[in-house]
Amino acid sequence: MQNKVALISCEEYNFDKVYNAIKQGLDVFGGISAFVKPNQKVVLKVNLVIKFAPERAATTHPVVVGALSKLCLEAGAQVVVIDSAGGPFNANYMGAIYNTAGIIKASQDYGFKVSDNYNTYSVEYSDAKVAKSFEILEELQTADVIINVCKLKSHSFTGITNAVKNMFGAIPGLKKVQMHGQFQTLDNFSNMLYDIWGYFGNKLSLTVSDAIIGMEGEGPTNGNPRKIGAIMCATNPVAMDVVGARIMNVDPLTMPTIKVGIERGYIKDINDVEIVGDSLQNFILTDFDKRVPNMYTPFSTNVPKWFQPILHKLTTQRPCVSKHKCVGCGTCARHCPVGAITLQTTKKGKKYAKFDYTKCIRCFCCQELCPFGVVKVKSGLFYKFLHKRKKQK
Repeated sequence: MQNKVALISCEEYNFDKVYNAIKQGLDVFGGISAFVKPNQKVVLKVNLVIKFAPERAATTHPVVVGALSKLCLEAGAQVVVIDSAGGPFNANYMGAIYNTAGIIKASQDYGFKVSDNYNTYSVEYSDAKVAKSFEILEELQTADVIINVCKLKSHSFTGITNAVKNMFGAIPGLKKVQMHGQFQTLDNFSNMLYDIWGYFGNKLSLTVSDAIIGMEGEGPTNGNPRKIGAIMCATNPVAMDVVGARIMNVDPLTMPTIKVGIERGYIKDINDVEIVGDSLQNFILTDFDKRVPNMYTPFSTNVPKWFQPILHKLTTQRPCVSKHKCVGCGTCARHCPVGAITLQTTKKGKKYAKFDYTKCIRCFCCQELCPFGVVKVKSGLFYKFLHKRKKQK
């Protein structure tokens, strides 16, 4: 893989400007024809994590999807757009998300197809490090070419979500919950992501990132939109994420997906990444509201059971919700991979989510999928102290 990342200025979601920015970025690698051939089935794997409108900056913007699809169509390919959000992978659930995210209208405006294939495919991958078997979307299995079309955002679990993390959407929605339960630590979870990348091999050789308006704070869904003003293109997902981390003003080596990517040989060193196009200095956000990955590891049996809840609270971040703000919809409870959330009822009959922190694995799926944005991330006292000291150093 090349270590080049095309970093191209693009200030707004104007179709012509986005089209030209993506084209300029792809020209660094030989143009769209280097990736897409006539009559091939090209699947654009976008980021549609939740049913939010484009202006919430949680999903890949439809103009970016449309501009990239036009380039593929001009190369003579058939273009299909797909993702699996954090819920049931079926026509009703995903149809509402495609519509709210502006993908349905974009397909009408720009001529690509929105996938109507809700079948999944069972994978046996002997070369995997941790995920030897898993399920993927059948549409991706039948693609000739997959283009990863991500969104640059902060992430409460992994610190950053951009190129590498976006391919978790290749796993059907409810199966992702199981994967979180199976691969609980950040190292194992990150290795699982690279096993997905490894399975797809050369058919997944291009990533385009929507970094025009990204997200800071409690990403990937309930943070705040933040203007970055860039389109990024790369053949190496780790190289792209290194650039994304630098834009967010965080040390790339503190991001577990980047650290594991280096361990697995995607790049040798973060300083090996070559930026082509505009200067990185034009995009670094020194006041970016970043998230430090929560290096939570399940406690061993050496820690007394009575002390575990106290240690959890002091040394980690944790999801929490006010019983007064919670509407009791049950989304978080249904998607918790370890059953750490239950719905309780107040004396006045109001339902709310209650967390059992002795079970919680700090994956923050609850915070990510809360449709009302009321699940927040709270830091323990020791956690705050340790990370404050790191900042001072």
